[in-house]
Amino acid sequence: MFESLKSIVQQVKPGPWASEEAIIAALDDALAELDKDVIALKEQSFIFPGSEDAADGTGDTIAYLRSWYVTGESPSLLAMAKAACEVFEITDPDRVHLLMMAAILGGVDHDLPYHNNLHFKKVLLQLIRLIAVHNSIYSDTGKALEPNEIAMLLTAGCIHDLGHDGLGNTVKGVFHCGRLERQSFDFAEPYLLATGGSPQDMEALRTMILTTDVSPLGEATNSMNQMKAAYRFHFMGERTRHQRLNLSDDLSALEQDAKLTLMACLLHEADIATSAGLDYTVTQFETCQYREEIGGSDARPDHIMAFMGAVCQRRFLSDAGQKLFAANRARICALAEEDIRNGNEAFPKPQHTDFILGLQREDHNAGDQTIN
Repeated sequence: MFESLKSIVQQVKPGPWASEEAIIAALDDALAELDKDVIALKEQSFIFPGSEDAADGTGDTIAYLRSWYVTGESPSLLAMAKAACEVFEITDPDRVHLLMMAAILGGVDHDLPYHNNLHFKKVLLQLIRLIAVHNSIYSDTGKALEPNEIAMLLTAGCIHDLGHDGLGNTVKGVFHCGRLERQSFDFAEPYLLATGGSPQDMEALRTMILTTDVSPLGEATNSMNQMKAAYRFHFMGERTRHQRLNLSDDLSALEQDAKLTLMACLLHEADIATSAGLDYTVTQFETCQYREEIGGSDARPDHIMAFMGAVCQRRFLSDAGQKLFAANRARICALAEEDIRNGNEAFPKPQHTDFILGLQREDHNAGDQTIN
């Protein structure tokens, strides 16, 4: 399989984001440790939790992510995708090949402070956890995700920030709706089509990726908020017989396709989960990285609360997101608000944050600790 995918890479005209040599190098590097990485991933029960033990995996997840930074070693995106195929029983060759190609593309070296290779891996990790919990909750119902749907969702996760340039969607004072998201999809599309993806596959992937656009912040019309309106429409009772969502043309499929809406919501929640749903020390670290990437001032607690308000809107919508992250999110907000009241002091540089140092913060008001 991987030789055929390598041949496809060599046949597709390379885009501006990565050379043929860079993509082949990413594949070769991943293959060198693939079997070992897949075995190690499948041994981590917190990566594939059921609904009954969802919240118990927070501490293990934090420790696992810290090890990526401290040791400099992490599984390849390809290994994560292959392990997911085995656990979720994704066997359709077309879907497997499409996902593997996406994982190869997402594995190309990318070294921004925040939107780097580890971000791709963290998003895929959280997406796998969300899918496992969702399917545990909705086992044997029509709302459960089928293996081929899971493959498409994981494919979107692998490429959702492909070729990210560290800028937002406002360039030189001009807002370009979905600039980065469209760019990511456009970079990946030729490879995915050459791998056998259909036009319908491409439209579904494009829709999901577009819904990760949270800009302009706070605007009801941004793609994320349109997706959330569709989710509430389909799954949370905000629907009447004659109601229409009036979505933008790019996202109009969400009005008729409840399953695609669910998948888009899970992708968005995986995108923010490490920053918003694990622990205050992790959120500090991620905020520091993001502020460094955009050239902003030192990260502070009020930046966390701005993110929690404009992007997270103080809740996860999906039932799986609630199971995995709701209590953690609430604790993060409470600690950030406390730090704002205590002076809104700047956090240390990313490498000196408590997350990297492995330090715990005691919540004196609740008598609890933020790392379990």
